[in-house]
Amino acid sequence: MQKEEIFENRRKIGSQLIEQIRRNKGKMLIPFLERPYYAGKQKYKFSTGNCVRILASESNHKDPRWYKMSDIQENGWQLKESAMGENLEEWQEQECFLTKFYNAENIIDVEDYKFEEEKLDRVLEFLQMRGLIESNTEIISLQDGIETVGKYAGKFGADELTKILVAQMWLVEIKMKTKIKTFLPTYPEEILSAVEKNPDKIFDSMNKAHTILKNLKQEKIRDSVEEITAGLFKELKVVYNGSEKKVTTKTEATIPIATIFKGETAYEFLFMVKKEAGQKIWLEISYKDYLHGKFLIEAEGYGLAKTETVAEFLRKRLDKNRQHILDNPAELEKYIASGKTIGDKEILAQIKMESEKLAGVIDDFEQEEIKYLEQHPEYLI
Repeated sequence: MQKEEIFENRRKIGSQLIEQIRRNKGKMLIPFLERPYYAGKQKYKFSTGNCVRILASESNHKDPRWYKMSDIQENGWQLKESAMGENLEEWQEQECFLTKFYNAENIIDVEDYKFEEEKLDRVLEFLQMRGLIESNTEIISLQDGIETVGKYAGKFGADELTKILVAQMWLVEIKMKTKIKTFLPTYPEEILSAVEKNPDKIFDSMNKAHTILKNLKQEKIRDSVEEITAGLFKELKVVYNGSEKKVTTKTEATIPIATIFKGETAYEFLFMVKKEAGQKIWLEISYKDYLHGKFLIEAEGYGLAKTETVAEFLRKRLDKNRQHILDNPAELEKYIASGKTIGDKEILAQIKMESEKLAGVIDDFEQEEIKYLEQHPEYLI
């Protein structure tokens, strides 16, 4: 195909993508967790045009690796019966060929794509370390990060469409466990209409967005970052992962999902959760070596009861988790596979030793809590 023909074909692809966004109520679903690339003999990242083609195809492949049929045949691989493949651009000077590529997910013999999931605090720390988010606060959310990335794009002259694309691609590529769909930006109708009239715009904006995102990843780290958690509970951190009812701050501001609380502010948030005992709230708590993954608070006996201190709650959860591992064969296998123990004979001793260590951490927390409650009697039960 000549250059003019491929550009005309791109316009049809751009229109397809806009139709897809409209069907998804103004949201673009980007499945791949990193920029798609050809994984054959001479590896290379796909052009913006091919990224848009993959998105418009609604193939929904998270795996970024793509191969040609020649690669599959040379390696003696087999395609799944459901494999469709996508026509992607290959340029030779001024001429373009549409070649069929197959995603690794559709090839039986290719190993699964593995990636490490990021935690919320690491994602936000990336922006803090580059001075893009001020670190002199004890409350920060993923929403702050999304807004910051959008503002960063604006410094490079990004228009509204490009800002949204940068924020969205950043959100997808950070590989968090959080339900990304909750945070996907909505493309305003005026932007969709403008792209509909000029489909080339989606390709241009996507290209600019990739460049800005690359600059963001290479942003220099600041010389020093002050972590301000004055007073007690300097090592306490709470992540709010949502609730059945809206949770608000003292000033009645709604707290976004995936918000991190640190220091005394984290303790105050837990006290507020105690007052809300009865409704479902999902939290993560960490203090020194005590790391409690996401758990559900819903009612007294199953969560942070109004009649107990936070230290009592943490101790109760520690005992419950230890017993859960001992009573649940599947959990016990996961514990062994994690490398925390050497052999079957040492399992009980290892679990007991770790529990005692964490119990000591909770004792430290309890001493801080006692001091805090002496200074703030309004938080006494």
